[in-house]
Amino acid sequence: MRVFVNFTEHRGPYGGANSFLRTLCRALRARGVHVSHDLREDVDVALLNALTDDIDVAFVREIARRGIPIVHRKVGYRASGSPELRAVRDGVVEGDRRQLEFGEYVTHTIFQSRYSRDVFVAAGFEGPATVIHNGVDEAVFRTTERSWLRGERVRRYWDGREPLRVVVSTWSTDPNKGFSEYERISAAFGGRSDVQLALVGRTPSGAALDAFTLVPARTAVPLARYLRRQHVLLQLARHETCSNALIEGINCGLPVVYLDSGSNAELAGGYGVEYEGDLEDALGAIRKRYSSLVERCAANPYRASLVVEEYLAVLRTVVG
Repeated sequence: MRVFVNFTEHRGPYGGANSFLRTLCRALRARGVHVSHDLREDVDVALLNALTDDIDVAFVREIARRGIPIVHRKVGYRASGSPELRAVRDGVVEGDRRQLEFGEYVTHTIFQSRYSRDVFVAAGFEGPATVIHNGVDEAVFRTTERSWLRGERVRRYWDGREPLRVVVSTWSTDPNKGFSEYERISAAFGGRSDVQLALVGRTPSGAALDAFTLVPARTAVPLARYLRRQHVLLQLARHETCSNALIEGINCGLPVVYLDSGSNAELAGGYGVEYEGDLEDALGAIRKRYSSLVERCAANPYRASLVVEEYLAVLRTVVG
């Protein structure tokens, strides 16, 4: 099977979509699929992502005119993209509306979460669709450490005595990533010795995060290595379609304190506790259930080896 994907890979830490599509393309190739980013090639199916690389309805129409079936992976733009794409008109986000315009040319739609599907249905979506959560490269985001001297062994978890290490992971400085709440938490937890806060990624200029250790954004391998040295992931982003940062943390064995917004609860409900405005309470619940949550994290389904099979099933059906 030959698949066109509208994806230009960006090196370095560049957000969830870049990370997921890179992982998906590699997983497809590993299963014998010819993946092309050049539409001049002869392909069997087009897997289009959102509005990536500025695709528009004319671009999609031309693919359909050539008789190439289209699978479209929709992304909600309420919390991503330019101000133009986030603008709301008649209750519909502009970036979402532009994707809905592809409808008559799309054979099948993939949503990254039930939350995202429901948002698009409320905006007028109709048609065949499948919900497939994102997955990460489990060879990178894993719960084992490897070294030349000691081989592979399970990462160290919280022992109940040492300080509880809580980490935020974000590549973006967007306000929807939860920085106002992280500032409030920083003020409340300053000087604590039993809880150590860290943020790996990027922060807005002037953000008051004195209680956090700030770590620059990292590429996948060093990011995963850093996450495995932490104990809990703090995820207070809003309106996320399907947060890669969230599932990267889960795959590294981190129970989650999550804000029930967007798809967060859908993804992390079985692997953490809800944040209801008091981090102290949430961490207390995590401490009580830490061992069982760690065991659940180890069996999560957000892995490229599983997710790629779901994508292949859709692509084969459409081509077939």
